[in-house]
Amino acid sequence: MERVIVMTPLPDSERSRRIYPLLQNQDLENVSQATLKSVGDPISIENLNEDELRKLVLVNLARLSVKGEWNGLLTSATSTQYALEPIDASQLTTYNRFVPYSVDRTFGDAVASATMEDKALFSRFVAPKSGAMGDFTLRTSATNTSKDDCKVAIYSTTNGLPGTLVGAISMDVNGGGDLYTSSSWTTTPTLTAGDTYWIAFAPEGSAKPAISGAAVALYLELGITHYPGTGYTTLYNNGGTNYDLPSTITDSQLTAVNDKNLPIWSFKYA
Repeated sequence: MERVIVMTPLPDSERSRRIYPLLQNQDLENVSQATLKSVGDPISIENLNEDELRKLVLVNLARLSVKGEWNGLLTSATSTQYALEPIDASQLTTYNRFVPYSVDRTFGDAVASATMEDKALFSRFVAPKSGAMGDFTLRTSATNTSKDDCKVAIYSTTNGLPGTLVGAISMDVNGGGDLYTSSSWTTTPTLTAGDTYWIAFAPEGSAKPAISGAAVALYLELGITHYPGTGYTTLYNNGGTNYDLPSTITDSQLTAVNDKNLPIWSFKYA
């Protein structure tokens, strides 16, 4: 018996109100991801706009097929990409403690005191609730004498990586205490619940203090990676300036690592 394949026709499409009129004078080879973004960004996600959203996807797939590249679909069009681990859920509480290890490790991480790196270390966190950051606490587990301050900065996220500085504070960790707390932000960061931020640590100068942290050498059990086995937890500003926390981060200066001693910290909402 001969097999017959019946193709169901696509439903009738409505007249395009935005996508086709704005792109009708361009050919697929020259349409950029930036152009598609500007055309599609104002469209709200709702049933009324379903037909326009389908046209936007169709144009993008056609563009990518013609150009022979997949920027804007499989990767960000302009940003460096790293296989970063999923972020642990944070408690919705007044006090929030963030430890640089999570439940998806194949083995535990040793927490110990270590001298800070010359350049900035970055890790991610999700804001548990909206509000301004108040008291900030670092643990040292060491006696620091005549050491420079530990600088801390909070950055927004741009294309999955550290973007623009939204808050900064300097921590004097000299003495024999274990925990050091300050609320003297030079710029107070205001967080939005559910948003991802990056926190960065760098010494003020060459007299680097010792900070308690966890070295996160590990293998990943969960999450997507660029190649099997390794999941990164930390970014190191390897191409940047020593002892610097710049106002804006340059992606090309960052290196993904998972073997640095990442400080343990906590904060209280103001």
